[in-house]
Amino acid sequence: MPPNRFFAVAAALSLGTIFLLISADDFAAGQTVKRETRIEMSLDVSRVPSWFPVGFCLLTNGNRQYVAYYDAEHRMTVAARTLDSKVWDYHILPSNVGWDSHNYVTMAIDDDGYIHLSGNMHCDRLLYFRTARPWDAGSFQKVNEMTGRNESRCTYPQFMTGADNALIFHYRAGRSGSGNEIYNVYDLASKTWRRLLDTPLTDGEGRVNAYFHGPLLGPDGYFHLCWMWRDHGGCETNHDISYARSKDLVHWETVDGTAITLPITLETQGVIVDPVPIEAGLINMGHCVGFDALNRPIVTYHKYDEAGNSQIYNARWEDGRW
Repeated sequence: MPPNRFFAVAAALSLGTIFLLISADDFAAGQTVKRETRIEMSLDVSRVPSWFPVGFCLLTNGNRQYVAYYDAEHRMTVAARTLDSKVWDYHILPSNVGWDSHNYVTMAIDDDGYIHLSGNMHCDRLLYFRTARPWDAGSFQKVNEMTGRNESRCTYPQFMTGADNALIFHYRAGRSGSGNEIYNVYDLASKTWRRLLDTPLTDGEGRVNAYFHGPLLGPDGYFHLCWMWRDHGGCETNHDISYARSKDLVHWETVDGTAITLPITLETQGVIVDPVPIEAGLINMGHCVGFDALNRPIVTYHKYDEAGNSQIYNARWEDGRW
């Protein structure tokens, strides 16, 4: 992304138009400088269905920009352009979304310029595409498997940058109330995936599954992760907001530095931030990790207070306790 520019993507209007807003916010050392924002250009991308919310993906790499989304016919599509052009090239992939908001699209570009894309999955077989040529969205090819294991019921795909700039892909294998979190790492030389972890990061043991925020690389050099457990498909069974951290996404520890033996289960000691019971107001995706002025992690979540009202809570590790 060029300096002094911020790119945002949104879906709007009754039938839905996906467009870019290009503004002139300044950035300094990763922080936005406070100043009046000026919208310099609004650039239409495509018509999209707006009667159900589903996440799209905007990716900028050097002078190239890509938007992955579902078009008005629900077809998975990638639009591409160079930043000096207002004209998009459109590439339709062989996948159609129904009406499920879980089935967002996500992308990443590896260090050799190949584009990776996954999405349109809610307890479905892994759907993964990779370009045959660097930076060329017209060369996407379907790859039938990554490792070939635990890829029949996939949800919540995420690409991320791990330690040493490795490309990581993680997802839930299983279903709500019975799922494991799987981590793969990409090998640039062989263009293949392998397990980053020999075991799932979390294991619901057929009884529960974890809903995550993160891992998020913090200012202290650790990857920070928070989650809650769910007993079955109903969100009222969310419970036990939890936290762990890692330097390399392989070796994990509690907030006080105690090593964790993987996989993390409901019985793992030292990870629970707040033992919120079921039917007490925890909502998956309503929790996150942030940091205070001293770079200490803060876990934010909401639950019912003593009067039964939903409130926002912040938890920070102080004097040996949350």
